[in-house]
Amino acid sequence: MSEPDSEALQVTIASPKGGSGKTMTTILLAGEFAAAGHKVLVVDTDPQESASRWHRNSKKVGFALRNIDLASVTDIAALGDTLKGARHYSLILVDIQGTASAAMGAAVAYADFVVIPTRPHVFDVDGSLALIRQIELLGGRHRSIPYGVLMNGVSGIDKNTMAFRTALAQLTKAEVQLFDSFLSQRPTFGAIATAGTLYEVDGDTKPIKDARDQTNAVAAEIINRLGSAR
Repeated sequence: MSEPDSEALQVTIASPKGGSGKTMTTILLAGEFAAAGHKVLVVDTDPQESASRWHRNSKKVGFALRNIDLASVTDIAALGDTLKGARHYSLILVDIQGTASAAMGAAVAYADFVVIPTRPHVFDVDGSLALIRQIELLGGRHRSIPYGVLMNGVSGIDKNTMAFRTALAQLTKAEVQLFDSFLSQRPTFGAIATAGTLYEVDGDTKPIKDARDQTNAVAAEIINRLGSAR
């Protein structure tokens, strides 16, 4: 990770449509990296402002959100200014939705890594493959933008369904960069997406520990992939 006063690393969390768990993934990663001592800026460019509501709700009910700041951005110029002015952060997480979003180009083109959360279903995978093609175009002739497709909202039942196996086969056939780790469908994740982080909630229960282990695996894989790309 970057040291203070050096250029912050930027990870963009992108999805072609809603319902992929994009903002939840952003929130979980913010909590994970912040708990490890990194200063994190979450940049919310989604018109639905889900990350911004999470931040406000968290503060309202008393969560400190240590090492996590949030900036809500409404246009491309503001996004550029925000990213340029974030040098004192270790990590910038950009939450963006929709391939037609005006901010998509900047959010992806300047990213060190792009996380693409997708539900394990064929229609979601189709959208993710279209987004990957856009990422490849944004890289141009001289740069290949590192990315990873993250299976999200996976349940034990999903793994045994034809829909899951078909989606996985579709991704494998397309030879996309797929995360080894994944995020399960957990009530704990849903609660955190409303307020707080996995490291600021009360209690040290097994569901919390299991949720932390899973998000830690995703964060560790991002770090490893960032290292390989540099």
